[in-house]
Amino acid sequence: MKNILLKILIGLLILSIGVFTKFYFDEIHFSKMNFVHKFIFERVIDEWEEEMLVMNSHERNLVDYNSLLSLLGTIERSLVERLFEINPIDLGFKGKFFSKDTPDNLVKIESVKLLRKNKPYQTGIQYLPSHVNNDYEIMMLEMEKEIGKKLFIDSGFRSAGRQAYLFVFYLVRSNDFSLRENAKWIAMPGYSEHGSAENTAIDFVNIDGINGINESETAEDFERLEEYEWLIKNASRFNFYLSYPRGNKYGVSFEPWHWHWERR
Repeated sequence: MKNILLKILIGLLILSIGVFTKFYFDEIHFSKMNFVHKFIFERVIDEWEEEMLVMNSHERNLVDYNSLLSLLGTIERSLVERLFEINPIDLGFKGKFFSKDTPDNLVKIESVKLLRKNKPYQTGIQYLPSHVNNDYEIMMLEMEKEIGKKLFIDSGFRSAGRQAYLFVFYLVRSNDFSLRENAKWIAMPGYSEHGSAENTAIDFVNIDGINGINESETAEDFERLEEYEWLIKNASRFNFYLSYPRGNKYGVSFEPWHWHWERR
């Protein structure tokens, strides 16, 4: 009887390994992942989040892509590498590749404490290339002078590692393992304007913590701000441009908070 049970257990183990192997080496589906890929990406984000908790703010913002991958086991790392080998065009994203390098002229911007619906909210420490930060500061002085308000930096420069973390985070936590949906909101590492050393983008938030992307807001909430109206009329004077208006050619959802720097 024991021998029969042992054979059954061994058979089930072999079957489980075979099923896992089959689904692991299956193509990564763009609309809905298989259960093995879901399980592994959940493990990836759990491991990365655990590591992020012990990093300081500088390390979290500027974490190197290869350093982030090195935190994973062989199975997890291989699947993540397969994920980022996918051509973003196949997911509906038509933006260009920028870089996976981190510039050496970054300016540190201290975290700002705000109130969002009477609850504390912090922007966190951010970084911008010096030329982008200079124009941002001049632009905010002019905005305050004209309408008595200003916008704060909710997200500035992101390293390729940070972008990889965010891509997997939102894939798992927000977009139900749909790569097509995820690509509408967050770019793969190397393809984000937040990772461009020259044309870095800023995601803005106002003094009331309105950024258009938290769980209780929509893009229209940011669009209705007086600060946004001012940007539409004046931002180009300071080399800032709205990257993703409605119906943009890049396949990205409307992002009224997202403005990139560009010398035209």
